[in-house]
Order: sequence, then structure tokens, then C-alpha cells
Amino acid sequence: MTTVAEGRPLTDVLRDILRPYALPPVEDVQARRRLAGSLLSGSLLSGSLFSGQDNGSSGGLALAYAVIAYCSSTEDGAAEVAAAVPDHEDALVLDGDRGGYVLLPCAQDGHVALARDLHDRIGAEVWMAVAWAPRHDLATARATAADVLRIGYGRAPGVYELRTVLADFAVLRQPRIAERLVRTIQPVVARRPLLDALRAFIAEDGNRTAAARRLDIHRSTLDHRLRLVERLTGCRPTSPRELLTLSVALTAHSTPQVPLPRTG
Repeated sequence: MTTVAEGRPLTDVLRDILRPYALPPVEDVQARRRLAGSLLSGSLLSGSLFSGQDNGSSGGLALAYAVIAYCSSTEDGAAEVAAAVPDHEDALVLDGDRGGYVLLPCAQDGHVALARDLHDRIGAEVWMAVAWAPRHDLATARATAADVLRIGYGRAPGVYELRTVLADFAVLRQPRIAERLVRTIQPVVARRPLLDALRAFIAEDGNRTAAARRLDIHRSTLDHRLRLVERLTGCRPTSPRELLTLSVALTAHSTPQVPLPRTG
């Protein structure tokens, strides 16, 4: 048997080193919250010796996780999310008053389906954003999910992922560009009928008939308002490329902060 200082077997020493990374029991809610926070903040060592069991089984951390950031308009809605997390001893939750994070072990291609399944089991209005990462990179996944959630929070409740909001996400990560877009869209935001017309047009993917129906106005009225939007911003809403610019500008202007708990 291989031994180290003081005659202790090497396996015993390794067990002592790895013990902090074993999952606390399910009933130890606070310890599991602290572990989730440490993983999400990147403050916990995440190497190949991160846990005693690299197969993701109970007793050790999984190899990779779906990181789900969520928020609700009410505290009851947020509580429903935590209550709906599958009764799985490898799941970790860091919850706050109206939002939080859920860590669910999963393969790379399964994270979106996991998030949608969780969302489908909740009756409240809840926004979710999901990212996937191996356990050594969960802090990056947490930052991505939090920014995607900020974008989604300005839209209808549902599950959002990075690939569906790439343009908005890129702008949020570039403050100078975001500031310029905010200045561009400000004259439209200041005039509620124009803002509503633009939002409806974007929501209907540039379909003027559907947008007019959504607003309960005549199509000619919508066309007039869209021309005013073009005059004020220099961007033509009927151009797919320029409509995307206007959509991203609205995101930059109105992306809210979301009630997520601190991870560090």
C-alpha cells in the first residue's frame, strides 16, 4: 500500500482532500445552497480531482450541469420553481426571493429540454435562461444565463437560450455600442404609440397585418407610425436587417435587472 507522511495511506489522504466536494445530503439545504453558490461563482476548485466520483453518481459532483437562471414577478412563483426541481440528490438550488439558479446534471445536448420540462411543471409566470457547462466552467455558464435572462425578462415568460438572443447578448456585452443604440431609439421610446407599433411589428416578425391586428388599428395607421420610426431613427423597420437593429436597440434601452441572488 502506498503511504505518505506520518504513515497514512495515500487513499486516506485523498479522501480527506476530496471530502469537501462530496454533495451534502438532500436535507442539508443550507450546505447545498453554499455549494451551489461556490460552484456558480467559480470560487471552488474545479479540476480533474474535483470529486471522488467522476461518473456523476450520488456522493460526488456531476461532470457537467445545466445552469438555469430563473425569476418570477412574485415570490410565490419563484418558490414554485424550487419546489418543482426534480427530487434528485444531484440537483442543486441557489434561491432568492424572486429568482435563483438551478444546477441539474446533464449531457450537453439535454440542457434545453431539462429547462423546458421544469418550466412546463410550473403554473406561475416564470422566466428562465439555460446554459450548459462542464463543472470547471460553471461561473461562465452562470454569467451567460444571467445575461440571457435579463434579455428574456423583457419578453414573454418562457425558456431562453443564448442562440435565440445572440444579437441582444452581444450588445449587452459591449456597453459603448449599447449606449449608442439607446440614443438612437430614445425618440421612439418617448412616443408611446410609436413604441407600441414597433414592438408589435417586431413581435409579429415584420408582418404588418398581424401587427396591426395585435394593436387593433388599421394597417395604414401602422404604416404611418413605422415611417415615423424610420424618420426618427434612420432605420427602416421593413428591412429585416434594420428591424433587427431596432429590436436590439430596444433591448439595450429597456433590459431590466433581474432579482438573482449573489453567488460569491
